[in-house]
Amino acid sequence: MPPIIALFWNSPHFVLVGATLMWAGHTIAARLSVDEISPMLLMEMRWAACLGILLVFYRRQVAIEWPKVRARLGWVAAMGGLGMAGFTIFFILAAQYTSAVNLGIMQGAIPAFVMLIGLLVLGTSVGLVQIGGLVLCLLGVAVLVTGGSLELLLDMTFNRGDLLMLIACLCYAGYTVGLSRRMAMSPVVMLTFFSVPATAMLLACVWLEYAQGALIWPGIKGLLIVLYCAIFPSMLAQIFFMRGVELAGPTRSGLYINLVPIFAALMAVLFLTEDLYLYHLLSLGMVLGGIYLAERHKSDSQAKA
Repeated sequence: MPPIIALFWNSPHFVLVGATLMWAGHTIAARLSVDEISPMLLMEMRWAACLGILLVFYRRQVAIEWPKVRARLGWVAAMGGLGMAGFTIFFILAAQYTSAVNLGIMQGAIPAFVMLIGLLVLGTSVGLVQIGGLVLCLLGVAVLVTGGSLELLLDMTFNRGDLLMLIACLCYAGYTVGLSRRMAMSPVVMLTFFSVPATAMLLACVWLEYAQGALIWPGIKGLLIVLYCAIFPSMLAQIFFMRGVELAGPTRSGLYINLVPIFAALMAVLFLTEDLYLYHLLSLGMVLGGIYLAERHKSDSQAKA
């Protein structure tokens, strides 16, 4: 491996920032895809293309690692079918109803959900300051979902797209925690195995889309969006993120996802000319501030974990 590539590959900061940049770009691609290609078809073509590319280059390694995977098929199916496919399904549905700014900021809640799932499922210890950070982060999400309107919060009337994005974030938080149980193999090969159940899950969603008469075949613009989604957020970003988890652990890696809302908001303003309102900035500040508190005051045992 050339020294410059080795420097990038062995730095958790570089690989995780690279992943978040590509995911932020995904929010722009998702918004651009509206009316260009139907949501489930986009996600299916994205993962099928990703799987095809990976199999071309890594089919021998896949065959070698198959015995390990066969022993943990349930975990692989959950990670690919519920974690990765679940996130993309609810993400692309959310993109039909909400802005790229909201899609990006909402992803800042993923680290808080990682912490919450770790507390409930793995029994990770959480201090009072961390609980305060978690609450602040979730309040920031509430501000975003309600558009900063107390009346909407009291009436429990929310934007459909933001609620769908909230479910997407829960799916990816579960996926992030699940990576702590990863098998000893290359992130690229592991992604190849995850892509199989993800592609199968989305194929079923495409069939439902077709049965409802909602299938939209892509033109040139739609195909370019598929190509971007397959190479960057689907393949490279996932590989970089898994490498980041391998180097820094799931909790520290999850914190880098806070860069997604910042990058996504900037890209939405620059490329989609979307408006940035005061409640967006308030929500973003609360989400990032909450995660800062949670990370800054974690215990020594948590830091080691």
